[in-house]
Amino acid sequence: MDFFSYRVFWEGFVSAFLIAISTSLIGLFLLIKRLAMLGAGLSHAAFGGIALALVFEIDPMVFTLVYTVLLGLFIQFLVDRKSLPADTLVALFFSLGVALAIIILGITDHLGVNVFSYLFGSILTASETDLLLSFLVFVTTLFFVVANYRSLMLLSFNEEIGKLRGVRVGLLNYLLIAIASANVVLSIKAVGLVLSASFMSIPAMTSLLISSSFMQSLVFSVAFSFLSLFSGLGLSLFLDLPPSGAVVTCMVFFFVLASFGRFIGRRFLKTS
Repeated sequence: MDFFSYRVFWEGFVSAFLIAISTSLIGLFLLIKRLAMLGAGLSHAAFGGIALALVFEIDPMVFTLVYTVLLGLFIQFLVDRKSLPADTLVALFFSLGVALAIIILGITDHLGVNVFSYLFGSILTASETDLLLSFLVFVTTLFFVVANYRSLMLLSFNEEIGKLRGVRVGLLNYLLIAIASANVVLSIKAVGLVLSASFMSIPAMTSLLISSSFMQSLVFSVAFSFLSLFSGLGLSLFLDLPPSGAVVTCMVFFFVLASFGRFIGRRFLKTS
């Protein structure tokens, strides 16, 4: 229990809390646009940025944030040019990012504990820089969603209708991908690149199972993300479990619970 008296714990918890909210908000729009795997693709592509930052001794989170946002924008550019389908491009950069990271770190002999923490996360060891980045991305995400709520709804469900109603679909797509990319990088710090896509997709998937409106989906997505974070960290501290694994396991548990509840509800309506 003395762990709660450490400043680093609270910095890590607040940082994770901000990440959980922002990723659950932006993840819902990606899920509806059928870009759920974008988080996984960008997180693994970001591994190349982490490797370069470690080699050149640059702050990994700051460098990787810029690197991944630019990479996400480049992917969106290729999608707009209709060079390749989005899922194909994500898979391509997914593989390339990991391959480059392994080559760079292997040649320079930088494989070690630091790389391990980025693979599997270090949610409770956030620095002041990590906390500041989490806050900036959280504020940016929240402002973006609130300011463009109706336009994002149209963009997610039907881009053609959005264009007819005067929505700047192209610009909005680029902004969405840029903000999603930034959120992916921060979720890597929380749960590692292996599990970072979970923050973007599982709370949103769970919320869609029980919500009756789009606004409810946003609210429930945030609620499930925070509840999973709180429950996972509690299990981690009291049962001495890896925090990232505990948090994502809780996310999956709430998804299964919501699925079961929906199934029971439908069965009940059929019999009544």
